[in-house]
Amino acid sequence: MRWLDPASQARLKGLVLSPRRALGLSGAPGKHRTLARGRSRDFAQHRPYAVGDEARSIDWKAYARLDRFYVREFSAEDRIPVFVLLDCSGSMGYAGSGRASKLDLGRTVAAGIAWLALAQGDEVGLVTFAAAAKLVLDPRAGAAHLGAFDEALSAVVAAEETDLASAIEAAATQLPRRGLVVLVSDLMGDTAGALKAVRALAAKRHEVLIVRTLDPDECHFPYEGPCLMEGLEGGPPLFIDAREAAPAYRAAFTRQAETYAGSLRRAGLPYVVMETGGRWEAALGRLLSR
Repeated sequence: MRWLDPASQARLKGLVLSPRRALGLSGAPGKHRTLARGRSRDFAQHRPYAVGDEARSIDWKAYARLDRFYVREFSAEDRIPVFVLLDCSGSMGYAGSGRASKLDLGRTVAAGIAWLALAQGDEVGLVTFAAAAKLVLDPRAGAAHLGAFDEALSAVVAAEETDLASAIEAAATQLPRRGLVVLVSDLMGDTAGALKAVRALAAKRHEVLIVRTLDPDECHFPYEGPCLMEGLEGGPPLFIDAREAAPAYRAAFTRQAETYAGSLRRAGLPYVVMETGGRWEAALGRLLSR
C-alpha cells in the first residue's frame, strides 16, 4: 500500500473499530454484536419454548435429555459499513517545512481506518468533499477492496475553496446507509457551522468519529517579521508583520480549538487532533478507545 506501510500496520494491530451503540443494521455477518437475537455461529443461551417460537429453533438434543422443549438463541452479528469522509479542500494541501501535507496525513489515516475495517470483516467506503462532495467508493468488504481504496486515495488532490459546513452536509448526503462515519478534516472555517453539520450527521443515527488534521505551523504560528501570507483557497495575498499578528492569531486559534473540543465532548462525539510529523497511530488509538 502507498498510504499505509507495514510498520504502521503493525502499530495498528490490536485496535478495533466498533460502534458504542447497536446500530440495528442487517446484512452479512461481521464482528459487531448487536442487542438483537438472531442466527449466527455464536450460541448465546437456551430458554424455555414459548408459543409462537419456530419449531426449527428447538434444541432436540436438550429435549431428549430433559424431556422439555428448549429454544436455542444466538447473538446476532452484523457487518458494519464504515465511511471515511475526507476533506480535500485547498487548506488541506498545506505542508510545513520538511513535513507531509495535511491531506497526506488524512490519506494515511483513511488508509489505516480502511485496513482496520476490512481486517475485522466490515465494509469501508470513501467520500471526498471540497466545493462538492463525491462518493468515490461504495462500501465493500474483502482484502481486494484495500487496493482499490489505496488507489482512490492517491487520486485525491487538495483544491478549491470550501464552505466547511455546507461541504460536510453535502458529504452526508452521499452516504447510502447508516454506519460508522470517520470525518477527517482540518476543520478550518466556520466553527459554529461545522459543529452544527457534524451534530446533524450524528442525529441521523450515524456513529461519528472526528479526526482533525493540522500542521504545527498552524498550531504555534512560528513566523517572525514581515510575511506575505497566501491563501490556499483563493483570495489576495496578505502582507503582515508576523510578530504583531502572532498574539491575536494564537488567541483565535486557541479559542477555536477549545470550542471544538468542548462542544464535541458535550455532544458525546469522539474527537482527536493529529499533527503532521507526529505519531498518528497513537492518536488513532486514543480516538478508538473512547
